Amino acid sequence: MPLEPLSLLTANISRICYVLTVFFNTSLIFLTIKFTKHIVGTYRNMIVTFAIFGIIFSTADILIRPLFHSYNGCLVYFTLGSAFRFSKKASEISLLVYSQFYGLILAFLTVQFVYRAGLLSKSRKTWTRHFDGWKLVLWIIYAISIGAAWAFAVTFLKSDDTTNSYLRKMFLSNYGVEISTVANYPVLAYDEDGPHKTVRWNSVKCIAISTFIIIIHYCIMLICGIYMYQRIKKNFNPSSTAHEKLQKQFFHALIYQTAAPTLFFQVPVFVVIVAPFFDLKFNFNSSIVIYGLSAYPLVDSLILLKVVEEYKHAYSRFIGIFVKSCAYVFGEETPRQPPTLTNAIRL
Repeated sequence: MPLEPLSLLTANISRICYVLTVFFNTSLIFLTIKFTKHIVGTYRNMIVTFAIFGIIFSTADILIRPLFHSYNGCLVYFTLGSAFRFSKKASEISLLVYSQFYGLILAFLTVQFVYRAGLLSKSRKTWTRHFDGWKLVLWIIYAISIGAAWAFAVTFLKSDDTTNSYLRKMFLSNYGVEISTVANYPVLAYDEDGPHKTVRWNSVKCIAISTFIIIIHYCIMLICGIYMYQRIKKNFNPSSTAHEKLQKQFFHALIYQTAAPTLFFQVPVFVVIVAPFFDLKFNFNSSIVIYGLSAYPLVDSLILLKVVEEYKHAYSRFIGIFVKSCAYVFGEETPRQPPTLTNAIRL
């Protein structure tokens, strides 16, 4: 596909995802705060926080416009149309900030799993108090720190003369720019010294750190998920209370919220990052991975709005109030000026 149509397609998809993400996440925040009756306390704050993260992430996507390109033994993460393109250094920092959301989303999902598992445990009052009030801020800081660790891993991929030499011809041919002027972080699998190849350990370090973060958090979510499933299966039945049914719906929502990022970007990114080590010969724009990243915050909010019935009731209440307000404003006649005493006497 030619570069111009591809760039136009990428930009349009990002814009559409951004508008829809802001709309649905804002709606989710509004409904959660104003119109839900049973979603209260810490989990309400978690939902609002995660929705805000989604809006910030989508805004970063629009401003930074990250791209991926797979070329033989290299995957390069870069930007050409960033709002910070006036400075290569600023663009590099913006790419690191964008990659930070990768780890942040994963970590905060894990926090929600741990909280929901604690809420279903026998000692839930003792366990969940570690998430209540200002203590939730500590968990948010934890998620941000995991994101920072992910960004730190990406710094190992900083470009140098070797990567610039490897990618120069490809960038000139596909994008018409000199690679040394572009903010980029290349995953180059091997350093070539004549006929000999040696593993590029900076790339291995980045992949190792990222993989470690993923494995730890997925293991925690798996353990919590199994525990929640067992508790739900044991204690809940068709005659369960509204609160118990809500807990079950949140469990299903968390499962979908975990499956979505796994399918949208964990697996695709892992594939395109590892592919260079197989020394395959290809040259294609792999920015389809970015589409998944752009769409995830939107998908996440839609999952909650669809799976949790409380939001259906909240939406109905909101529509009812909105319709009544419109009927009151547009349907009622304007009050007439009552006759004054002087006018009455004259009549």
